Amino acid sequence: MARVNMANSGAKKAPTIKDVAALAGVAPGTVSNVLTGKKLVAEPLRKAVFDAIATLDYRPNHLASSLRFGKTKTIGIVVPDLTNPFFSGLVKELELRALKSGFQTLLMSSHEEVAEEKERIKALVSRQVDGLIISSSGDSIDPSPNSSINGVPTVLVDRAFTVEGFDTVSADNEQAALTGTQHLIDLGHKRITFLATALGLGNMEERVSGYRKAMAAAGLPDANVVYGGLTIESCRSALEQELRRADRPTAIFASAYVATLGAAKAIRAVDLAFPNDVSLLGFDDSDWMTVLRPYVSTIEQPLGELSEACWEMLQRRMKKRDSPMAHKRVTCALRARESTRRVVRKPVQPPPEN
Repeated sequence: MARVNMANSGAKKAPTIKDVAALAGVAPGTVSNVLTGKKLVAEPLRKAVFDAIATLDYRPNHLASSLRFGKTKTIGIVVPDLTNPFFSGLVKELELRALKSGFQTLLMSSHEEVAEEKERIKALVSRQVDGLIISSSGDSIDPSPNSSINGVPTVLVDRAFTVEGFDTVSADNEQAALTGTQHLIDLGHKRITFLATALGLGNMEERVSGYRKAMAAAGLPDANVVYGGLTIESCRSALEQELRRADRPTAIFASAYVATLGAAKAIRAVDLAFPNDVSLLGFDDSDWMTVLRPYVSTIEQPLGELSEACWEMLQRRMKKRDSPMAHKRVTCALRARESTRRVVRKPVQPPPEN
């Protein structure tokens, strides 16, 4: 076996495929065939190659190899909040689909900050990802050639549904909120407060619209929308004020995961209980909602359908860059459990006898 003099190569220089070939006494193409399995290599030569790899501690540069073919087989995913079960569940579903298709995923969180989101996207693009799936922190993504996305096939999910220049996937938010509100109305509730998160988010405004339409259709003028922000504590604080009123709502419809947790904390903070004192309907399903009694009623976004639609759109976009933009809505489901119940009307007391 030939010997390679590495003395003048510098201690920090990583061994190359040529170094492995020289040490093994074979051609670089033979080393490549051993590593990729594209062609059969005789066992003595295979052993020589693997011995050389072990001796040199050679690590193949899969990225460089992929770039020679113009693809890295990686997908970048950016979400606003990984602690939110909706986004973590969506990521899990996307990872499974990517793996089945032979792709790796690079995951980043923007922490609900637009500036951070731009940096995360820029970092993923610099890693030569083949495509991006983004759940935006806001409702705007720059589709221009000078943007950080810079022509990378991209699908927007959950938010920014109306942004032009991108394939988009989202729940049918208006219908979901209408269905949830109607559930509470059917239980006899008239004073229903809708706990929204942040102004300016398209998906949230669609949910507010669905709530208002259901209230108007039922002839209920007391539509009441409270914006609590994007954290559990800010939602709790905003709702507590409503629950301390003399004419407090008989039902709360929380518009998102953080709003649901914030609402539950607010109800406890003012010494009320659901559903005995106030009914609670959440948005997005989570394991904790069926751990402690009473189980929490919620509107469930179908993570499987959302992720499948995202993946199909991205695959199509990567194969054909000039195909028409696609936009898909998926239907949510009501999961009626124990935290919502029919309004109990107090019996009218007869007037006292004289």
